Formats: sequence, structure tokens, C-alpha cells
Amino acid sequence: MTDRKPVIFLRMLVSAVTGMVISFAAAQSFFDLDSRAFLDRLFLVLVPALAIFACCLYLSPILEKSLARTFFPARFFVILWAILSILLLLCVSSLSTLSFLSLFIIFFLLSLPAAPSIQNLIEAGGRRRVFGAWLFAFFASSLLIGFLDDFYSSPVEVVLLTLISQAVFGVGGYFLMGRVRRVAGERWFDALIHGSLFLLLIGFIIWLFQSSRVVSLFPISYFILNDGTSDVFLYTSLLALPWQAWLHIKLKFAGFYNRFKSTKVYAYVSANLAGFSLSFAFFVLYLVFASVINDPRFDVDDIFFDADGMNWRIRLTTDSWSDFYERSVHPFVLLLFKPPVDLLGFLLKGNKLWGAYLFTALGGAACVYLVWLFIKSATGSSTYASLIASLLGFTASHLVFGSLIESYIFLAASLILFFVLLIKDRPLPALITASLVTIGITHTNFAQNVIALFTVKPNIRQMIRFVVSVMVLLVLLTLLNNLLFPDAHPFFFVPSTLQAEQQNLFPLNSLRIQALTRAFLFHNIAAPSPIFYDKDIPFIQLRFFKPEIDELSRYDLPIQDVASWVWLALLLLGGILFLMNLRKNPHLRFSIALIGCMLLNLGLHLRYGKELFLYTPNWTYALILLLGLSWQKIHDRKWFQAVLLVFLILLAWNNGVLMKTILDVLGMQV
Repeated sequence: MTDRKPVIFLRMLVSAVTGMVISFAAAQSFFDLDSRAFLDRLFLVLVPALAIFACCLYLSPILEKSLARTFFPARFFVILWAILSILLLLCVSSLSTLSFLSLFIIFFLLSLPAAPSIQNLIEAGGRRRVFGAWLFAFFASSLLIGFLDDFYSSPVEVVLLTLISQAVFGVGGYFLMGRVRRVAGERWFDALIHGSLFLLLIGFIIWLFQSSRVVSLFPISYFILNDGTSDVFLYTSLLALPWQAWLHIKLKFAGFYNRFKSTKVYAYVSANLAGFSLSFAFFVLYLVFASVINDPRFDVDDIFFDADGMNWRIRLTTDSWSDFYERSVHPFVLLLFKPPVDLLGFLLKGNKLWGAYLFTALGGAACVYLVWLFIKSATGSSTYASLIASLLGFTASHLVFGSLIESYIFLAASLILFFVLLIKDRPLPALITASLVTIGITHTNFAQNVIALFTVKPNIRQMIRFVVSVMVLLVLLTLLNNLLFPDAHPFFFVPSTLQAEQQNLFPLNSLRIQALTRAFLFHNIAAPSPIFYDKDIPFIQLRFFKPEIDELSRYDLPIQDVASWVWLALLLLGGILFLMNLRKNPHLRFSIALIGCMLLNLGLHLRYGKELFLYTPNWTYALILLLGLSWQKIHDRKWFQAVLLVFLILLAWNNGVLMKTILDVLGMQV
């Protein structure tokens, strides 16, 4: 009994000091201690201090037991990490000495129960992997919370979101670190290519972010942590590191990791991790640009390449869904677009505008992932698939329409999806479902699905079933669309509605033939200098082709010349390889189908369309997939993959000039 007295006394002393320090710091920082009378101050400090004292005294044996199960390295880490974390907080925020001390005590006490897990982790040799997983979770969470804290701004919401994201990204990062280490050890060149692609994308996103900051309409707060939440996020994230060690140990010894590895979800994500990661990076890129060019202050259409951005923004983000132009080419597009935008808006506390931004960027990211999936299925090479998917993502067509609220990027995604389903030999119902998305967005592009299916699987009976099924469901879904959204579109099967398209017909002449060649093979990939037109609407219009005044964009800058010539060389290389391997091409039917889709669009636009760049998502995917298949003969050569990587850098530079031009023009008009 006598031997226990010093221990009990020490517990009481430590608990009392802890209670007083924390209570006094809290009263001074949050409860206006200095403005109160002396007696009120005394009670404001002592009463909470007694409550904290009682809690600490009760928890002391438990904390001591946790500490007794650890050796010096684990104890040292807990103390050192608490000191470093509070010092970091001190650098980014103003803290008094008392606040610093109270935060250190709280941090240490909250981290202490995780010390045995840290001890186990040190003995197992998994420190680096867990620390790498935490770093990944920290940066991923900072992006996510930096976006969400404009909608969920209270400290409680920020803490909960941070804890959830740290747990999810931490577990994901744990698997990711293992994959990175394995790939880097076994396939160093593949790791180099993938690493270079992500560095290129990260650099491009940072450049675009910095360029957008100078434009007054850029909503910077949606992409960084706000002042009111940064300290809460940082403190919670730093505290998460020791508890991530606890989480990983618990999950590992409970057999969760082994069970999870045997699931279909893990198998699919693991097999397609490069594609998911790449598409996410492009999603962030498109979202940054979307937040500028879709600003509601630009309240007219035809600003960007004759696109109906204002029309689509109003229809998707408000209850005013009527079609300003009375066109029947989008049979049940609102049935496809409005529910996901409404859902995203609901998750963002009713902000449908940002729901539309997210939806558009997701459409662009889906195109990147689906191209990756198609090329991976065709060649078996994840590295080559990443290069071709990045090529599509960096094209001028997808940089613009993956960010602009319009229908074209989703049409491209549905067309690519159809080819993915074909190469994976999915059954007819899956093909019908994908075609319903295509025809629901724009009915004329259903012909691309017909060409693809008949070329790859030439079966007359199957074609009849396919076409009849799609057409029957099209009529029914169109009726449902107009029941839910009255006057959303004129019915496509009413002949008089076709008259609205007469205004988009232009004569075929030498300038249009030149414009078609450039739009199909060059301008959709490497952007030229745009035409500026300041009539008709109160904003400057950007065009690549203006048939009303017989003007066509050209490559004026050195980077544009270099990028276009290198692209021409790659086009010629693809054409030569396609002809050389015509008989041995394992995917010849797919190549012919893709050529057929391009020729269909070429025939359609011989006279139809003012700004041809507006329609480029309808065939840019086909050109990229065709070249991806044509280069297949040399796809695994390191020199060729290096050439593609260098071209992607040139392409990002070239098309970055276009994006910077758009930002500059927008900045001058607000």
C-alpha cells in the first residue's frame, strides 16, 4: 500500500496540471476569460479543470498500461510527433505559450493509446509504408476537404470529414505504396513513364491553378483550405498518423486485408489502378478550368466555339428546363443529365451549379478512363494505355469540352463505352443500354453505334434486334422525358422539328474543305490561335472557324508549329503501320469501324455546322483509338513510348496556350 502512494500522487499531480492548463487555455481562447469578473473567471477555469482532472485520473491506469507495452522507439515517436505537430501548427497559426502547451498535452494523450500499435509496426518493419500511406492520405484529404469546406464549414463537420477521408485514403494509400514499390522494382521503365505522366499532370494542374488565380472570377476558395478550417484539418490530420498505425495493425491481424484482396472490387481496382488514377488527375484538371469558363456572369451562348453553355447551365441547375432553340436532336437528354446533377447538388447542400461542374468534369474523366480500358484490353499494356488515354485527355477538344457545361463530352463517353463493351464482348443488352445513352443525347450519333456493331459483329438478325430495341425504347424514354420536363424538347419524330436545323447548313467550298481537314485531324488535337469576334453578343467570341466571315484559325506560334508537325509525323506513322499490318492486324474490324465513324461525321459536316470544333468530341475519340491500335506494332518499344511522352509535353504546352488565352480574354471582360 505504501509503494502505491507515490504513483497515485504522481497521477493526481499530472492530472491536475493537465486539467488546469487545458481549462485555462480553453477559457482564454474561446470563452472570453479576460472580459469577466474575478469570481466568474475563477469558476470558469476551476470547474472544467476539475472535470478534466477526474477524467485524466480515471484514464491514467489505462494510458500507463498502453505505455508499459511499448519500448523506447515507440514512446519517443509519440512524444516527438506531438512536438513536431504542435510546432507545425505554431508556424501556420498564432498560438500562445499556454495554448501550445495545452495542445501538446491533448495531442500526446490522444496519441498514447496507439503507441502499442506503433511498437508492433516498428517490429514488423512497416514504418515507411504506413508513413507513405499517411502522406498520400494527407494530400488527398487536403484536396477533398479544401473543396468540401465551402459546403461543410463547421468544425465538427470538418473533423468528421477529415477522419473519414484519412481512414479511407490511408487504407487506399497502404495498398498504393505496396503497388508502387512492386512496380518500381519489377518494371522500372513502366514506373518511369507513369511517374512522368503524373508529374506532367500535376505540373499542368498547378500551372492552370496559378493562371486562373489572376482571373477575378476564379473561385479559389473551392480548391484550397479556408482559413476557418485549415487549423482544424491540420491538427486532425497530424493526429491521424499514430492512429493509422493502429488501424493498419487492427485490419491486418483481423484478416481484413486478406479478405478484401479476395473480393471482385479489389481485383478490378487493382487491375485498373493506373486508369483510375489517371482519370482522377484529369478530373481535377477539368474541374479547375470548369469553375472559370462556366461562370454565371457570362449569361449568353456562343462565347466558346459556338457552344450553348448558358442554355445547358440554366437547364441543369435551375427548374427552367425549356429549350431556348426548340431543337429535337437531344431526345431525352434531361432524363440522363438532371438526376446526377441534382444528386451531386444535394451532396453539396443544394449547390447545383457546382454539381454541374463536377458532372462535366466527371464526363471528361470518364472518357480518359474508358480509352485506357479499351487500349489495355487491346494491347495488354497498362503503360501504353496510359499514354494513349493521356493523349485523349490533353487534346484541345477534351480540355475544352471536358470543362464546358455541354452535351458533347458525355456523347463522347457513351461512344467510347460502346467500343469498350464490344472489345470485351459484352452481351446485346449492355450494348443496347450504352446506345440508349448515345441516342438520348444526340440521335444522329446512334449511327456510329450501328456502324461499330455491324463491322465488328456482322450479324443481320442481331442488328435488327439491336436497332428495333433501341428505337422502341427511344420513343418511350422521350415521352417520359417530356412528361417529367414539359417542353424540354420538341419530339424528334415530328417532321416539322427538323426545320430548326436548316440554319446550321452552310455551302461547301474550298475554305470549308480546309476547315474540315483541320478540324478532323489537327485543331481537335493541337489548338491553333483562336479567332476573336466581338459582334452579335456583349462578350468576345472565340472561334477556330467562322464561315459567316470566311475566316479559319492558323498555327501562328512556334510551339504550335512544332506540336502540329510532330503530330503530323505521328499521324503518318500510324497510317504506314496500319497499311503494313493490314493482314496481321488482330483488331482490324475495330479499326475499320473507327474509320467508318469518322467518315460518317465527315459526311455529316460537309455542310452542317458553323464552328466545326464544337463537334470534335464526336470523332476525336475515334481518331485516338484508331491511332492507338495502329501503333500497336511498336507500342512496347521504349523509344516509342518516350516519343509519345515528349509529344504529350508539347501538346500540354500548346493547348495550355489556348487555355491561358481563354483565361486572359475572360479576365478582360469582368
